[in-house]
Amino acid sequence: MKKILLYQLLFNLLLLTGLCMQAQNVNSILKINEGDEASVFQDECVLLDVSVFNKKAQSDKLWNMAGEERMVELIDLLKQGKIKQDDYDREKINIEKNRRTTATTELGSATSSWTSAISWKVMNTANRNYIQLPVILMKKPSTDGKAVLDEAGYFIACYGIVPGDLKSVPPGTYAIECFINNIPSNAVLLKIQNGMMNSAVAASVPVLFRFGQYYWHNENGEKVIQYAEIILAKNPASLDALSLKGDGQVQQKLYQPALETYKKATAEYYKKNGINSEPPEYLLSMIEYVKKELGQ
Repeated sequence: MKKILLYQLLFNLLLLTGLCMQAQNVNSILKINEGDEASVFQDECVLLDVSVFNKKAQSDKLWNMAGEERMVELIDLLKQGKIKQDDYDREKINIEKNRRTTATTELGSATSSWTSAISWKVMNTANRNYIQLPVILMKKPSTDGKAVLDEAGYFIACYGIVPGDLKSVPPGTYAIECFINNIPSNAVLLKIQNGMMNSAVAASVPVLFRFGQYYWHNENGEKVIQYAEIILAKNPASLDALSLKGDGQVQQKLYQPALETYKKATAEYYKKNGINSEPPEYLLSMIEYVKKELGQ
């Protein structure tokens, strides 16, 4: 009986939590250079990733799964004689009554991509004035025109600022939000330093890798390989650089060299992590992809 009451209290708590959740069925997460803040010089590139999903649908699915798991447990308890039929019936009715119907939200259409619903708000944190940032939609990853946000729907779009375009923006710290149908994302911070990169910053691995990523998103495989090679000259065993190089070779349709690069990256992965470690899924999937392109 105590266990039944405990489950009822838990169920009621989850119900209250659900009622307090955001009513909107569109949620988004914004990242800048893969984090919540970035500090760059005026000749650097910037990457902004927008992820959109339906938090309520995902929560409703977990809620219903918890109810289904509890029903299985109740049936077992009833068979073992650990609960009475009345207690079983009462909790079953409660679970069924509180089952949720997941609502699906759709963004975009066949003629107008969901990304067209995205707008930007950029505020200078010092004077609270709003400015325009030279943000462009990147070519990769490609995304469906229509975003179906159900319990499993998860869509990503990447935006960027072209290297050098920040020269037109005054140095300072800016809070950036993206809006989808007037629903805001979290805010990220962009600190624009006064001046250009010095040679040490420009030659640093994080900056080189970000430039390589930027050109991958822009489908410039030649530039991707160029930046990957600079990193590999410093560290021939860099998994990030090897993967980046392979991706650039794929964009250039250099499938045989890409296969060799991905295999080398996989070997380095197991060398660093051990043969019994979790498989490098991305590298293995890319190996299969290039093999198919090569007819193997």
